[in-house]
Amino acid sequence: MKLTDTSRREFLKTGILGIGSVMMLPSCMKNYTPWQFFTEEEAICMAAICEQIIPTDDHGPGATYAGVIFYIDKQLDEVFTWDRDKYRRGIPAIQRCAVKLHGSKFEALEFSTQTDMLESMESGKLPAEAWNCDINQGNLFSTMVQHTMQGFYGSPRHGGNKNYISYRLMNLDYPYIVGQNRYRHLKAQ
Repeated sequence: MKLTDTSRREFLKTGILGIGSVMMLPSCMKNYTPWQFFTEEEAICMAAICEQIIPTDDHGPGATYAGVIFYIDKQLDEVFTWDRDKYRRGIPAIQRCAVKLHGSKFEALEFSTQTDMLESMESGKLPAEAWNCDINQGNLFSTMVQHTMQGFYGSPRHGGNKNYISYRLMNLDYPYIVGQNRYRHLKAQ
């Protein structure tokens, strides 16, 4: 099917109306936020860190696609209460280091520069004056790696591993839901 000039114009009109409608949506939902624990700025930075830990590559989607940030956000709000302070003070410290060392927020840096920063963080070598908090850099990085892996490889019911992506990447069957009567016969075998 070949598009004519008229249909292109109609397509543009429809597209512009759609974009305008989407642009008005935030004003209709002023108090809506997808985050339970993170602020918008923290979530953006943390999503970039998660994508560094499990990046999208030739083998498949990474942490961003899998929704790992939603898992971490949900768990910090409901379960990992002991790690809240680490994230609250650690993410701004990472941002201060990124601005001091590279003149930009972490999420805006090149992928390789982000990698270098996280390697420095893992070994505790980010500038102390920019870090400016008593959170152990290596410990925070280790916690972020653990939470990212849990969000990527865990059950989607906890907020990550969207569409069982990690199971599909590893060619695993979807796990049985333990406790449901329909799988009772499997326990006896």
